[in-house]
Amino acid sequence: MAVSTDPLEDFSFVVNWGGTRTGMMRVSPLKWSTTVVSHRDGSNATSTPLKSPGLTAYDPITLEREIVRGDLDFQTWAMEVVNGTAARRDITITLLDGQRNVAVTFRLRNCWPSAYEAVTELNADTSHVAIERLTLEYDSFLRVDA
Repeated sequence: MAVSTDPLEDFSFVVNWGGTRTGMMRVSPLKWSTTVVSHRDGSNATSTPLKSPGLTAYDPITLEREIVRGDLDFQTWAMEVVNGTAARRDITITLLDGQRNVAVTFRLRNCWPSAYEAVTELNADTSHVAIERLTLEYDSFLRVDA
């Protein structure tokens, strides 16, 4: 398969998370980082420590969408955590190309809600839509190109 040199836009995407609506306004960055383990033993002739990779941690992501009457899916999943019945879910974040075809998919494993914001700031001086946020923890992610 030929590699395309055309970059993908960041505004055309869907999130399949187990709810009825896959459209989101925003998804925070997917990020992982590995700690550095610094070590040295007494037989080392240099005075500088050796460095090795340690544990890898995946930063939580936040899904943000418009509040729509009758859609309680974010709240319902978040309440499962509060009630001790939360089922972990694998979710996918799919970037679409200019023709709305699948271009890149990120698969997040074992997601569960760690925070739910029922409504963001309300402000009578602006003309924005009401937004809810769901923060997810997960074990790992993998990028798959179509």
